[in-house]
Amino acid sequence: MWKKAAKTVGLSALRGAGLFQMAGRSDRRRNRLLILCYHGLSLRDEHEWLGGLFIPPALFRERMALLRRASANVLPLGEALQRLRDGSLPERSVAITFDDGFYDFHVHAVPVLREFGFPATLYLTTHYCQYRLPIVNLAIEYVLWKSGRETVGPLPELGIESEVAVTTYDGRQVVKQAMLRFSEQHGIDTVGRNDLVAKLAEAVGVEYQPIVDSRILQIMNPEEVAATAATAGIDIELHTHRHRTPRNHELFLREIRDNAAAITEMTGRKPTHFCYPSGDYAAEFLPWLRECGVESATTCELALARPGSDPLLLPRLLDDCNVTGLDFESYLYGVR
Repeated sequence: MWKKAAKTVGLSALRGAGLFQMAGRSDRRRNRLLILCYHGLSLRDEHEWLGGLFIPPALFRERMALLRRASANVLPLGEALQRLRDGSLPERSVAITFDDGFYDFHVHAVPVLREFGFPATLYLTTHYCQYRLPIVNLAIEYVLWKSGRETVGPLPELGIESEVAVTTYDGRQVVKQAMLRFSEQHGIDTVGRNDLVAKLAEAVGVEYQPIVDSRILQIMNPEEVAATAATAGIDIELHTHRHRTPRNHELFLREIRDNAAAITEMTGRKPTHFCYPSGDYAAEFLPWLRECGVESATTCELALARPGSDPLLLPRLLDDCNVTGLDFESYLYGVR
């Protein structure tokens, strides 16, 4: 705690002395690209449950306003990476990216981006585009959190063989993994897995249908994807079809090719940029991505991209509820 307080005091002093502005005008910052990473903007209370993945829409708008006040140059990802390579980036260059393609991007992010005139890249995972259902692993965790229960189980019909404490994130992971293993063992499909989540919700006293109807934790449908892609400045790019990165060559290629085919069908444009799901990357993926014609790939490693950065291992700043405005500014100006 004291380290965090000391950091805040130190950064505040630097900003007060005008060093943020000086750093933002430096050649060092001019030759760096800040790639911002977002996931979801809450439709309900998702940020209260998982603030590392969802933020309130108002906070996102505050960040965009901060970029405007700082005279940041927000560029399309492809252009930003080209200018990073050829040394022509303007001062305080930024690229905005979103992972997954939640319905809330269509509802909340698109209007704000349009308001500020900022381009953005959306890395879309496509399997759930065909289902108006929550992503099952997130739905399990959310239902458990929403229940307020201290323990769950045993529920052998859901794969939960013993009582599990679920007041913590780790405890909820135990239940989630048990249910996912049960689904795999019994060959249960996407709709069937959703039925299991509904049974879990009933067992812990949570109304599940209102969650489904609210569209939280859901990926955009094809019509919403097409409408988003038609918005000026928004590019739909690769994030695998099933949000997974198999270590098997053929399975990995299938993820990319299925993803690319689905995006092309929905948008009429072939995607060429990629984001590793959950930040999971490995050395063997790089030649496989090149084999698929991928031009760039982003990670969740924290840094500003440099001219010498591997285009298939680009760092980003994951902006979430744990990042303060001061932290955000320190990365924007290149102080950190």
